[in-house]
Formats: sequence, structure tokens, C-alpha cells
Amino acid sequence: MPSSAPVQVGYSEATDLFNLLDNLSDWLPGYTAPVYRSYFETHGGLDPADRAALVAYAAFRRRTSGVAKDDDLEVLDRVFAPDATREVDPFSRHFLGNAGFEASADAAIAEQSADDQAMLRAYFARFVSRARRLVAVAPRFEQQARELGEELSNPAVSRLAAQMRAFFAVPEPAVFQARFVWWPEPDTTQAKVRGRTMLLYSQHDARAGTASMDWAPIVLHELSHYLSAGQTSARKRMLAANFVRLCPGAATLRNPLNALEEPLAIYWGQYRFEQAVRGRSLPPSSQWYIQADADRAAKAIAAAYPASGATPVLDDNALLAAAALACK
Repeated sequence: MPSSAPVQVGYSEATDLFNLLDNLSDWLPGYTAPVYRSYFETHGGLDPADRAALVAYAAFRRRTSGVAKDDDLEVLDRVFAPDATREVDPFSRHFLGNAGFEASADAAIAEQSADDQAMLRAYFARFVSRARRLVAVAPRFEQQARELGEELSNPAVSRLAAQMRAFFAVPEPAVFQARFVWWPEPDTTQAKVRGRTMLLYSQHDARAGTASMDWAPIVLHELSHYLSAGQTSARKRMLAANFVRLCPGAATLRNPLNALEEPLAIYWGQYRFEQAVRGRSLPPSSQWYIQADADRAAKAIAAAYPASGATPVLDDNALLAAAALACK
């Protein structure tokens, strides 16, 4: 893909393997996904020694990652994507570079205590061969990566990404990459930001060579979260306070991100993308997003700031008021 594209698309076996092995213990539900363990349990099973290894690994990750601290944030720090969205925990970052899995694992393990080193070597020795059999299925994600790369190289995508950066008032980020990782469920998917890497959870290419998901709007949606997280903490808190005054119900949501952060990502990644890049409109009667609060607020923003008009300004209270119309 041309270097001017806002997101570089690729595949890394090290990232793919680590994603599976890291999720296998489901060490932080909501951050990790239980489907990998479920797949192992129904395809070969897990014996008592396997389960003990998973418990030990989960305890290590909870103790050392720092990710769980996000749950302690105040409401005003949970309306927008937190600063930690742009960070990668020290253990994971080794697997998001360009090295192979073994070299990445050696580097990650070397930074741990002696006891943790022994546990991690045993954990990888127990599960890596099984994980590698699952991810090493030709042709992997070649067709999906090619189609996504071609769509993201459209100059209209670069223009949209520039508008998003201006909206969040953040500088152009360093190289931002999207990497496909294996996902065991054929009818669902997800995408997550891990620092400057976006993980696209997907089935391998279908036998017919077709892509299994329309990835481009998902990538722009996740890019919105990454850009949002790059705002200064002071700005995010000021905007969050203004919004919560208009929408007190945001403070009572189980996930306050669904009140404004997710609607903005839907507005940019799905709604404006569809118009700016594909020349089509998303009908308000359709479901734009699976979470109802976020879907409703995104449509309220779109009604106030249609894609056919000028781009909105985040500091404009009118935009916050539009999103607040969807509050319950």
C-alpha cells in the first residue's frame, strides 16, 4: 500500500500467535475474549495441567500489565478514549514489531523475574504448537489484506483521516498499522487498538478467496478512537464535563464511552466514510452499530451534521447537544 495511506495493512505470525495465546486464559474479560478458550475446550480439550498453566499466566498478566487500572478511572476520564488506548503494555509490545514469534517471546520473557520467566517458557512450550496449527492455514488473510489495502489507498480515505485529525485537534500519528489475527467464530468479529497497532479479528480467507468482512469502515472507526485518545487529558475532561452536564445519564452507563466516544467513531468511521469514500448514505432506519445507546447518538449527530455538509467542530457545544439528544 502507498506510504501515504493513513493505515498500513499487513500480517505478522508473531502478532497472530501472541493474540491467541494471550486471550486463551481470558485474563481480563472485556479486554480479552473468551472465544479462544471455548474453541480449545471444544476442539481437543484442556487437561488439568493446561488449566493450571492458564491460571498462572492470567495471574501474571493481571499483575504486570497495568491495563486493569482503567477500571478505576473517574467518569470524566471515561467519556473519551483514555490515554492508555495509545499505549501498549510492556509485555505485549514485543509481539507487535517485525520480529518472529520466538525472538519476540525471548525478548519479552527476558524482562521478567526468574519465576515468571520459568512460568512463561513452560506456558509457551505447552500451547505454541497447538496455536500455530490453528493460525497457519493458507491462504490466511491475503485476499482480505489486499482488498483492504486497496480501499485504504483511496485519496478520499486520506482526506477523511485528515478531517478526523483536525476534528480531534491531534497531530498526524506515526505509522499506524492494521494486522489480521485469527478469530474462531465465523459469524462475528471485532477490532481493537493496541497502541499504534489495530488488530482485525477475522476468519481466514474463504475457500472462494472472498473477504469475510467489510473492513475499511471498521478501520476508520478504530482510527477515530486512536485519534480521540491522543487529545490532551485536560481537553478531554473539559469536553466530558460539558457533555455530562447536557447528558447526566452518561455518568450512569456501564460504559460511558457509549454516550459520546463510540457515537463519534460511528459518525466518522461508518457514516461519513460511506459518503466521503463510497458516495453512499447510511439510511437512518438501518443499524449502524450493535450497541443501542451509541447507535442512537451517532444518528443524532448525523442528523445535525449531515455528511453532505461541512465537518463539525468538537469544541462546538452544538455538537455535544446533538449527541445529548439521544440521552435517556
